[in-house]
Amino acid sequence: MNSVYSTKFWKTMKLKNVSLLFCVVSLCLAGCVAVDLSSFLEFQKLEEVTVQKAKSWITFNKVLMINVSGMIIEEDGGLFSDVTCTPKVMKAVLNKAEEDSSIKAVILRIDSPGGTVGASELIAREVAQFRKRTGIPVHAQINGLGCSGAYYIAAACDKINIQPSAISGSIGVIAMFPKYRRLADKIGFEQVVIKSGKLKDIGSGMRDMTDEERAVLQSVIDENYQGFLSWILQYRPQVGDRETLTKIADGRIYTAKQAVEQKLADRICFLDETIEGVIAAAGLSDADVVTYCYWESEDANIYSPSVRAAPLRLNMNLPQPLNARNGFYYLWLPGE
Repeated sequence: MNSVYSTKFWKTMKLKNVSLLFCVVSLCLAGCVAVDLSSFLEFQKLEEVTVQKAKSWITFNKVLMINVSGMIIEEDGGLFSDVTCTPKVMKAVLNKAEEDSSIKAVILRIDSPGGTVGASELIAREVAQFRKRTGIPVHAQINGLGCSGAYYIAAACDKINIQPSAISGSIGVIAMFPKYRRLADKIGFEQVVIKSGKLKDIGSGMRDMTDEERAVLQSVIDENYQGFLSWILQYRPQVGDRETLTKIADGRIYTAKQAVEQKLADRICFLDETIEGVIAAAGLSDADVVTYCYWESEDANIYSPSVRAAPLRLNMNLPQPLNARNGFYYLWLPGE
């Protein structure tokens, strides 16, 4: 948290809430506690910040820029996390945009390797429904990474622009189930499982996976993968038919040039060029570029984080590193 945000934090928090916070932290350190601090904080409201002024002296038109960055997950990571790419935050931002008649276009500024299947699907659906309800043009600008679940979201936009050095693609599904039986044996850890059916503890890291379990999990992955392909074909028919898409959707990543060649992206350009393009698509000659923040910033510009922080939750649960990765993801995960 930089000095600007830190000053804002302490200035807007009442003294009694500071005392309460210290009490909560003390309790959390004593065990597994998750506390929602939203009701104690006064600044948890989306505020509009202008990140680029229009060239005209006077304009009543705005382009809204929204971040899709970092891991895409169902819930924010709490007070000590900068994770903001959640369905809850996206819906709050789009709802606020829909209430403002001066918002004439939207840019999703994407830099994400993807995330969970559920969160990616929900955010993409919110974007698609927003477009349908409002008729407002929504353009994606991929900076850095726009892979897997992030690409799923980008596909819901009218146009996908990509920075020359960016990476996209990685279309597919991955599931990860760490095995820690041998580690458990070394430290003397045992786990007793009482279950209602033989597949109830499928994916357990305490034993080897059976062929039947692997087949069940593969069927889930295959179904989600086909859903991913159907989504792309629905919103980017220019890619071609399912057979053509399947050939390029084998999990590989693409450079900006390759993505355009495969029709996974429309144009190679930078963020400022995407801003100009979406203004033109909205039938405007000029507009302010704004974003929504939970924290104010005195030096905001088009590269500043859009939603600085999600509504705060103080999570002090004991870590669970051995099974934290279990699940199904639209995610590019190199090095695993």
